[in-house]
Amino acid sequence: MSSHLSFQGDKEFRQLLILSILSGKSIIIENIRHLEDDIGLTDYQVSLLKLIDELTNGTKTKLNETGTQLLFSPGFIIGGEIKHECCQSVPLGYYLEVLVCLAAFSKKKFSITLQGITHGFGHPNVDTIKHVTMHYCKKLGLHSAELQINKRGYPPQGGGEVVFSCNTLKLVKPIHWLDQGKIKRIRGVASCSRMSPATNPRVIDASRGVVNNYIPDVYIYNEHLKGALSGKSPGHSLSLYTESTTDVILSCDNTAIKQMLPEDLASTTTYDLLDTVFAGGCVDGTHQHLVLLFMALTQNNVSSVRLGPLTSYSVAFLRNLKKFFGIVFKIKVEKVNSEESGNKKGLGSTLVLSCSGVGFQNMNRSMT
Repeated sequence: MSSHLSFQGDKEFRQLLILSILSGKSIIIENIRHLEDDIGLTDYQVSLLKLIDELTNGTKTKLNETGTQLLFSPGFIIGGEIKHECCQSVPLGYYLEVLVCLAAFSKKKFSITLQGITHGFGHPNVDTIKHVTMHYCKKLGLHSAELQINKRGYPPQGGGEVVFSCNTLKLVKPIHWLDQGKIKRIRGVASCSRMSPATNPRVIDASRGVVNNYIPDVYIYNEHLKGALSGKSPGHSLSLYTESTTDVILSCDNTAIKQMLPEDLASTTTYDLLDTVFAGGCVDGTHQHLVLLFMALTQNNVSSVRLGPLTSYSVAFLRNLKKFFGIVFKIKVEKVNSEESGNKKGLGSTLVLSCSGVGFQNMNRSMT
């Protein structure tokens, strides 16, 4: 058992699988939800393991009888064309965040069709992934990364479908993202399915009523779907993102809970976006782990990025990067000058993280 890395609990389940596959190191996860009434792996975690098994060759997974202990021995990422029906307990963003981290290091280009809930809670919805995550992927060298939304599906019954396609990389180039720039425009997508056509205009008007006080260039797309393209359940959501003069994109999204007014959805999401901008950085909290992963895997050169406050997920990710790859990040706190023009109240501090990559090479990539 000494050849395996051991972990407790499933709070970092996805990142442990990602790092295990990329490093080639086997892991044991013990005491998985062992104090819960329904102990062991959840249905969506089992679904993720099945998806990984389809994407890879040689992966071995062993669960004990109660499902509270998992032995995971990674194989090679093959990729290719795959169709997977996801669990209805979590949105597709739960799976897509894993696929985005693995796609660059596959043998074949990814063309993954996922079916399930496109807009949910706790994970980015498909609009944010399409417009923001794919933008980050292109900046990281994945120039053909694309997410196609065929159908939208809201909880609880879902019915959505997306296709994620992405090229592979041989090497990861160093990253230097330090200049936040200034916000030049705000874009977004207001979508609803199986609801009144008046829902989206109410969301858009309420959101613009807030952000137009700060910037005039605001455009929020109205997507109202009907019939087979609208999924099986009614629902509405809002995804917003800012674009800066230095090509920095910061995002925020929310899906309406039951009986939530369109104006309340717009207000919550818009002020969340303003909080994200206030926090600063060249990467928002949702995508911090993706950039940190690529920084760790670059060639033997120093990479650096400016971030706002680290999320708990990112803190855990930094610790696990050290366990799997031996990578240690240097973190420097930089205070923003409160007397700077346009910053009368002061934006506080940002973090500059830097590290020297491990020189990772994609040995799975086809030589043809």
